[in-house]
This record gives sequence, structure tokens and C-alpha cells, in this order.
Amino acid sequence: MEKVILVTNIPTPYRIPLFNEIDRQLKGRNIDFKVLFAARGYSRRKWSIDLDECIFQYEFLPSKSFELGSEEATTFSYSGLLRKIFRERPAAVIISGFSLATMKLWLLSWLIKTPYIIWSGEISSRTKSYSPLRIMQRKLLVKRASGFIAYGTLAKEYLISLGASQDKIEIAINTVDTEFFRNDNVASKQSGNKKRKELLTVSHLSVRKNIVQLLEIVKRLREKRDDFVLNIIGDGEEREKLERYVDEHELRDCVLFHGFKQKQDIVDFLYRADCFLFPTSFDIWGLVLVEAMAAGVPCIASVHAGATQDLIQHGITGYSVEFSNSANVLEIISKLLDDTELYNKISTNASQFIGKNVSIQHSSQGFIDAISAR
Repeated sequence: MEKVILVTNIPTPYRIPLFNEIDRQLKGRNIDFKVLFAARGYSRRKWSIDLDECIFQYEFLPSKSFELGSEEATTFSYSGLLRKIFRERPAAVIISGFSLATMKLWLLSWLIKTPYIIWSGEISSRTKSYSPLRIMQRKLLVKRASGFIAYGTLAKEYLISLGASQDKIEIAINTVDTEFFRNDNVASKQSGNKKRKELLTVSHLSVRKNIVQLLEIVKRLREKRDDFVLNIIGDGEEREKLERYVDEHELRDCVLFHGFKQKQDIVDFLYRADCFLFPTSFDIWGLVLVEAMAAGVPCIASVHAGATQDLIQHGITGYSVEFSNSANVLEIISKLLDDTELYNKISTNASQFIGKNVSIQHSSQGFIDAISAR
């Protein structure tokens, strides 16, 4: 029986359902599937993981982790990876991103014929640039890869910029178990009996997530109305600074910090939310946007997130904005809070779009197509 190995960093609650579905589809093709994780977790990630949910085979490599300047930049040694590949001789290896593991597979490819497929969400950024040496390294990795799996449109464009052939790139839309977040009552969720409408944002509270700018918008909204609250879900190095901003501008009555929440707790906030705000200054994707849209929450999403390009049809499935244009964001928030018909239209469209185009089954098909074309 042929075997396919996927190499990635850590198990996460949103990847386990995807890997289970890939395993199910590959079994139907008489192909064995195994995931090699670099580690069980690292300091920034606080998810509660139940490995009993894993239907697929998996192993943990005896890796060491390294923080490259911050919690957000954690990498792993992927110790023992080459021995594992030599021993199991898979028909193909799917490797996540341009990590040290990808470099090891590139080296191995000169010794034995082991096709590797790069699975990447990396996109170009207006604020982040790589050295010519890093770009050259990535081009070398791309040149010997047998295929590619991209998170979405922008990730595909980035791979092409590195020299990947367009006909070797499959899109496996980056997603979660959308059925878990789906709300069957989206059309009637917004209730006129609520004392205050609820805005929501969910993120790791780092500078890159741009929550300060969101608070500035909320401050201006508070000057116009007092019938709303912003719920902030997440923790991070910026939390103390953000809480100081809220205190200094007397926003405690309309901004609430709830800290980190597991996905089952986030669902409750999503079902109550009247608007989801995703103000990031840069994200290669943004799975929280998938979750919010699946739950039928009208979303206002930053143009600087990869997911916005593929998920948001402006004014139809949500709103794609530049958060620095605070007047525009304020206008959209007010419309969603005041216009029930508009709210219901965006809510229903968002939920239906995700159900039709961004399911786990859609994503896994991209992996199957890449494996078949190797």
C-alpha cells in the first residue's frame, strides 16, 4: 500500500478534522496516511487538544523549539525527520511552509526519489520583506518540489512569484470544521430585545493584529451611540497596553476583555455577535473570519488578510475594508447595527457561502488533487 506523510508543526483543533477527512479520502484510494508533528505545542498556543479525536495515524518527532525574537516566531528542529522518511519511504511527503523540515526534504531529494509537496499560506506583504538570501532559498525549495498546495488565491500568487508552475498548484482553502460553527438560526439571530448590540473580535493580542486602531474606531462610535459593547477574545503581549487605552479613554462600559477561550466557548460569543471585526494589519489567512462567517456573523475584514480576498464579496458576504479609513468602518458598523434587513442578508449570504465553498471536504479535495498529480 502506498503511503503519504504530512509534516507540520503541532496538532491544532482546526487541523484535526481536516486531517481526518484527508485520511478518510485516501483510505478510499487504498493510500495510507500519517502526520508527523514537530511538537505537542509551544508557549503561545493554549488550545485544549484531545488527541483521541485523531482518526489518522500520527507521531511526534523529538524536536527542539526555538523562539526567533518573539512567541509569534517559533520554529522547530524536526529532529529525526530524515530517518523517518528513509525508513518509511512514502510515495509523497506534504510539507508545511518553508520550514527547516522543507530544507531537509530538499536535501533528501538529491539522494532518494521522494517527491515533496509544499503546503503554504505565505503571501506577499506591504510591511514585511525577506532578504535576497531568504528569497533565493525559497526559490530553490520551490524548484525541486513536485507540487504545491495553497491556502487561497494570494498564496497561489506568492508561489508563482517564487517560480512555481501554475498548473502544479492546487488550492486547498484554509478552513475549519465549518459545521461546528454553523448557526441554523442566522436569519433570526438579531433581536430587537437586546439591550446592547454586540461587536466581536477574536485574535492573539499582538501589534500586528491592529486592535489599537479598532479601539480608536470604537471610541468614535461611542461618541455617537451607547447601545453596543465590543467583546475582545484573546490574550497576548499587547493586552496590558490595550486595557490602559480603554481606561484612559473611559471605554470600560463598552469594551470587555475576556481573555483566551477554547473554540467551544467562542461559539457562544459568535452566536450573540451582531458584527465581527477583523482589523489585522497582516495575516496570511485568518481562520477566525471563516468561523465568524460560518456562524452567520456579518464581518468587516481587513484587506491585509489573505482570507479576505477569497471569502469577502464586498456588500454581499461581508465587507472588505482598510481599517485606517475609520469613517468608512464606522458607517458600515452603524448600518449593520441599525438595518435588520441588511444584517439578515449579509448573515445568510456569509453562512451559505462558507457552507458551499469553504468546507473541510472542499479543502481536503485540494490535497487529494495534489497527491494524485505528483
